[in-house]
Amino acid sequence: MQIANEKEWIIAPQIPENIKSELSGVSDIMQQILYNRGIMDSISAAQFFNKEANAYDPFLLQNMDKAVERIFHAIDTQESIAVFGDYDADGITSTALLSEVLNTLGAHVTPYIPEREEGYGVNTNAIDFLYDQKISLIITVDCGIRSPEELRYAQELGMTVIVTDHHVPAETIPDVHCVICPRVKGDQYPDKNLSGVGIAYKLAQALFQIKNGSIEFADEWLDLAAIGTVADVVPLLGENRLIVTKGITAIRFSKRIGLKSLIAVAGFDQRKINTVDISFGIAPRLNAAGRLDSPKKALNLLLTKDMNEAGLLSQELDDINRKRQKITQDMQELAQKEIDENNLIIHVFDKEFTSGLVGLVSAKLTEFFYRPSIVGYIGDEYTRASCRSIPEFNITNALDNCENLLVRHGGHAMAAGFTVVNENLEKLIEKLELIAETELDPKDLRPKINIDIEYPLYKIPIDILNELDQLEPLGAENSEAVFVSRGVEVKNARTVGRDENHLKLRLRDRHAEYDAIAFNQGFWGKEMPTRIDVVYSIERNHYNGNIYKQLRVKDLKPSF
Repeated sequence: MQIANEKEWIIAPQIPENIKSELSGVSDIMQQILYNRGIMDSISAAQFFNKEANAYDPFLLQNMDKAVERIFHAIDTQESIAVFGDYDADGITSTALLSEVLNTLGAHVTPYIPEREEGYGVNTNAIDFLYDQKISLIITVDCGIRSPEELRYAQELGMTVIVTDHHVPAETIPDVHCVICPRVKGDQYPDKNLSGVGIAYKLAQALFQIKNGSIEFADEWLDLAAIGTVADVVPLLGENRLIVTKGITAIRFSKRIGLKSLIAVAGFDQRKINTVDISFGIAPRLNAAGRLDSPKKALNLLLTKDMNEAGLLSQELDDINRKRQKITQDMQELAQKEIDENNLIIHVFDKEFTSGLVGLVSAKLTEFFYRPSIVGYIGDEYTRASCRSIPEFNITNALDNCENLLVRHGGHAMAAGFTVVNENLEKLIEKLELIAETELDPKDLRPKINIDIEYPLYKIPIDILNELDQLEPLGAENSEAVFVSRGVEVKNARTVGRDENHLKLRLRDRHAEYDAIAFNQGFWGKEMPTRIDVVYSIERNHYNGNIYKQLRVKDLKPSF
């Protein structure tokens, strides 16, 4: 089944003249791109380009002083500390980072990551296990903010709890020793978009500030901070730009044995690692462990000091990832057969699904059909599901409105997860559909391409790539610059790829000519227009030792 959705081109509003004058220090193209990213004045522009300007004092986070004091008390009295993380790449890197930092500071540390079957967030079985291990202080990373009951249980057993998290809190904030989360009401931290590992890194900075007099000692763990930040798809604006920029440099020179081994297995050049490599190479392999096997394998890989163990674990993660890719494809094909395309929210549940992969399938369905989707594994008693959404529909808010039907839930505006008793599943879907009917217009359900600027192809500056480099690192809410040019002549076009499903083009506009590649658009090869309006990004193409500008075509239409 396939829905033919012609993409809607959304060209950003033209920058007003008063803001152009504020941004007069850069080109007209860069002015528009900055404006599209919410940068309206010279000070904000300077902060964007000078990433160090986004470095904030970790003690601006509410309760940071209280957390640091309690942690040093635990270290001084030789208490046993558990770092409790989530099973995704953000949680795994958070756990590795804080565990190593605490160990460096002389703490007795037990890193703990639950298996996916234990469910999202903190669970009481894990609390019981940690209690039996004589743990007296639990520090959560990338989780905990939505586990008030479980954390109350931990405190009833006599354990102290510090929550560090970046997720949106529910109405009830855990009543624990302290909570560090910039999204908690009243927190004055300037940047609300840190990842879980970003919060763990800020805690590390604060600990080193008190212990050694400088936050810079925490920079040794920027490799992990960058991986978790990119993997969790938080906005790469503000402080995240600084963390990822410095973190990528740290990765390129990292001596972390497990990371070096994983990069080699993934086929990357460590000296040239970028955000795309993290998103599509490193993060999927770390996540694969928690999806199909045990997340502890990914954690152990990041923590190991043994070369042989690193080699074995990185190869195992690579094998698991390949298996994950195959199962995901099979699940997607099965899901698309079961979907009712008349629903505003696509939903499909099956006993045959692999619970750790439902999020990936949900993401694929949302991308394909451009509507919110829910994919779930039906167990004997509970259904565990993942949701992905579109900008027009906040899926976590929708789940909040169904809280009485759910065992647990949490997430972001565009991605969430939940557990529901099987007998409540049908009621839940009915309620979510009703919410969608009030919030979603069917006209919204058309794929959109956001375009930064309409610009004649022949006017693109020769040094455009150097200018666009200033946008790095690229990621969520700071994606690559996207252009549209109209009336471009197609000098030649041919299909390429094993199934001839891609398109190689030579485009001309007056005196300017460019090579272009259009992935998954080989269908144009049968009746290619002679002139097109084309949406594209500009990239470097390395060929025969030379570097050329190439257009990566996102969409095209015949010119009229």
